[in-house]
Amino acid sequence: MSRITRQSGFTLIEIAVVLVIVGLLVGSFINTFSERIETTRISETEGELADIKDALIAYAYTRGGAPFLPCPDNTVPPDGAEDRDGFGNCSAAAGVLPWRTLGFARADAWSTQYSYWVNNDYAVNTGFTLATDNLVNSSTIRTRVNDVLVDVSQNAVAVVFSHGKNGLGGVSSENVNRPALPALGNGFDDEIENQNGDDIFISRYRTDEGVATAGGAFDDILAWINAFELKARMIEAGAL
Repeated sequence: MSRITRQSGFTLIEIAVVLVIVGLLVGSFINTFSERIETTRISETEGELADIKDALIAYAYTRGGAPFLPCPDNTVPPDGAEDRDGFGNCSAAAGVLPWRTLGFARADAWSTQYSYWVNNDYAVNTGFTLATDNLVNSSTIRTRVNDVLVDVSQNAVAVVFSHGKNGLGGVSSENVNRPALPALGNGFDDEIENQNGDDIFISRYRTDEGVATAGGAFDDILAWINAFELKARMIEAGAL
């Protein structure tokens, strides 16, 4: 009498279910890992911006005589050195952070060079004094509260910012231009405000592209020095 031997094992359906579960677990791990990487990059960039603020203030203090801030780097392609005209004024108010002049990091955690704006009254090489106007030619920093823009500071004399993960409008650490920002009304209006050449900058919560919010997608990270802060640090250091 023959004996029927039944082979045990997984059916195709069982294998498919296991593969789906493994795929979901792997996908969840990858998403979580990517989020952690971005969180780390944001934290690193915020820390570096705080260090850049200190470096800018230290630069002003070490000038000898009346203090002054460095000018932006406007060379094309950027060379990391500040650019001045023959009279000691900044060649332009905005440009790339003069990282070589400061002896500092060239780019943020996404390998995009920091952008930098300065009030020439505080950067001209004849220096500034306690009497230098705190509002004339200074920048206004705004944020969004319940999607309404409100002023945070009206006397910022230096602004430095990272272009964030999207890098739009920035220059890479290899001096390659990142993709330009789209036109107004196409989802990046607040980032455009930081690059349109006027004296208004926006620092606010981050939102991803495609998320419906006032001001559009935003991942810029800003730091700034206001006139009172700078003067107070110079008085404290004995430079004013």
